[in-house]
This record gives sequence, C-alpha cells and structure tokens, in this order.
Amino acid sequence: MKKKLSIIIPFLNEEKTIKQILQKIVNLKNLNLEKEIILVNDWSSDNSKNIINEFISKEYENTSFIYIENETNKWKWYSLKEWFKKSTWDYLIVQDADLEYNPEDYSKIIKKLEQENLDFVYWSRTRWYFENWFRYSYLSFLFWWLVISFLSSLATLKIITDEPTCYKLFKSSLKDLLIVPTENWFEWEPAITVFLIKKWFKYSEVPISYFPRKSSEWKKIKWIDWVKAIQTIIKRRIKKD
Repeated sequence: MKKKLSIIIPFLNEEKTIKQILQKIVNLKNLNLEKEIILVNDWSSDNSKNIINEFISKEYENTSFIYIENETNKWKWYSLKEWFKKSTWDYLIVQDADLEYNPEDYSKIIKKLEQENLDFVYWSRTRWYFENWFRYSYLSFLFWWLVISFLSSLATLKIITDEPTCYKLFKSSLKDLLIVPTENWFEWEPAITVFLIKKWFKYSEVPISYFPRKSSEWKKIKWIDWVKAIQTIIKRRIKKD
C-alpha cells in the first residue's frame, strides 16, 4: 500500500490562485504517494468556495479531497492544528494557496526526510538565494524573516536559515506533538520549531524556489506578528517542555 501525503491548504480569499495551486498538486507525477488534499476555508468572502467545489467534483488519480469551512475567521494556524488531529497521513505538508511556492519541490523534501531518516524538514528560501537571484516581497519582510531565523537558531543551537517558511514537512510520528503549542497565529511557527528541536527530533532543510507576491497583493503578516514571534521564541526557549 502506498504511503499517504496529506497537504493542508488553509486559505482566505484566494480566488485568483486556488485553482492553479490545486492543479499543480494533482498534476504531480514524481510522487509515489497517495495525496490527501485538505482545504480549510477560513471564512472567505470571495468566490473561492465555488471554484473549489467545481474543481474537486472531478476525479484525479491518487488524490482525495477534504473540504471544511471555519464558522468564523480563525486564522491559518488554528486551521492547521485542527486538521493535524483529523487527517490520516504518513507525511504532512503545509501549503499556502498562493503561488509563492512550487509543489514540484515536494519530491526534494520527501527524499531528504526518507534518506536521512529525519523527523521534519523545512524548505529554505534563504539557502536557495545562494544558488539563484535574490528575491523577496519587500525589504521589511526580509529583515524580520532573517531576524526570526537567527533567533530561532540561537534558541535551538541548530542552524535554521528560514524559520518562517510556509513549506514544512512532518512525519506522522509527530502528529500529537504538533497541536501542543497553544499559539494560533503566526507565533505557532517559531513555537513548533523550538519545541520540536528542544525535544531532539531530527531536523534539516532543503533549498526551494520562491516567487514572492508583492505587498500590494495582500501579504497577511504584519510587523506586530514578527514582534510576537520574537516573544514566542524567548518563551519557548525558557519553557521546560
């Protein structure tokens, strides 16, 4: 029996890109895995729902869908944790509904995890920059991104070049631990990173391609979220769990 890859896509008003990202995922030919795509509609007010319903009404090879709507706007990380509990998977990937990240990179990160017997792997935009032209959505975002990655490295004594990356791959053995951090917004990212590495789970990174959307295209993270992330890193470094 093939192993299952669950791909969780929390989204809010992504009618311009949601069909394209789904098409990219179902068209993947380099994965010898069953794909379970979990779409979490975080109270969208645009046409995303109708676009998705039309798309998932068709059959796709080695692919199944779960669609759920939040009753109110719960934010991305709440949606992730709720579905960590409910999905059935061998591997799990977090996927944004925009087109900043390319699902063609899935095979790289899964290969890395399997060959090195790792527990979780992050895609690294920073490592990719050393191999390609330097790209970022806007300068302030780049600054905070590097600060958070640097502080995460200090807190874990592990080289982490891109802590805020969307693409994170987890083995099913971590399922119960992914819901332990109580943070529900952007702070969940550094919280789970520090939490798992402090528990000595094996981690590594893989360079990925990155095509950032501009600030005018509604980047949802604000400066206050970066400040909260720094507070979370400090708190998680001090906590004994």
